Amino acid sequence: MGAKMIDDNARAKHVETTPTDSGADASMSTTTGDEPVQAVPTREELPGLPRLNYNLWHHKTKLSIVAGLLILESSILPIALFYGLRFSDLRIGLIFAVITSFFGIVTGIEYGFRILKLTRKHDDNFRPLGTTSRWCFDYTHHTLGIGYFYMSALLIGASVPHTPPIRPLAMPVCLIVIQAGAQLVWHGWMHARHRPAPFRISSVPKGQRVRPLVYTLVEDIIAVDGNAGKEYRAALDARYAASAHFRRLLVQLNWFWAVGALVDGIGTLVVIWTVPEVVAYGIGWGSPLVFVTIWTVVTVLWVRRSLRNEKTWWVGGRRENWTEKYTA
Repeated sequence: MGAKMIDDNARAKHVETTPTDSGADASMSTTTGDEPVQAVPTREELPGLPRLNYNLWHHKTKLSIVAGLLILESSILPIALFYGLRFSDLRIGLIFAVITSFFGIVTGIEYGFRILKLTRKHDDNFRPLGTTSRWCFDYTHHTLGIGYFYMSALLIGASVPHTPPIRPLAMPVCLIVIQAGAQLVWHGWMHARHRPAPFRISSVPKGQRVRPLVYTLVEDIIAVDGNAGKEYRAALDARYAASAHFRRLLVQLNWFWAVGALVDGIGTLVVIWTVPEVVAYGIGWGSPLVFVTIWTVVTVLWVRRSLRNEKTWWVGGRRENWTEKYTA
């Protein structure tokens, strides 16, 4: 019994000496950093770490509806209509006319809402930081606009002939995946080389160091589509500037998605032009969905773990040492 009381007292002293104050020196910590995390630090234990103040779980209903509609439009519906109507009396040209008529409804509506939010005359809440013009769209908006343009042009143009070619009509989604992968690589390379932005990239002005594209996508989508506004843009910028651990996470995610997007996009494109046409159509519209689903699941698990580790490092007073190790 006496030994147990001594052990309990020792544990209590250990807890009391663990620094939680923002000014605590790292050398005062009695832990080594190798112990398993018992609990995620609370907000009160994380002084100085900027809050993002946006929880995706609180918006799960809207996210589920939008994600479901996008999956339906960009994968399930084209595949179901193509293989379902192929055995009907409709000629192939009419089948693709039906499919093309449905494509772009969900994305077009969402894109229209983005335009309305970003161009409000007396409200700049959704626009990038540091912009004054109501016509200054964010980087994600321009990227989506380019992708929607050539995808629509390809679908409409290839559907015009009396007997439409199937292979080009299977390409739209994998092309935008390749576009995303190429942009991710460009941003990752520019960031790694400490290159200045040749033009404004959302809240990053021309001449400032390019940031990972993942940063820009998160900023724009949550600020505009998630209705978080400029407050979130500013919070994300502050978090990025304050936490080297957070910057490292975004760099890793940028390359993770870049490699995956290029491998899936280029691989799908090659398969489309090598397998029979009937098979190619299903692969062209289905493969990107499989890729995005797997990568999203891995990303969610990865981010959760990394943010927990970030908070543990921060509350342990090791943020100065970590910043010295990684200053990307």
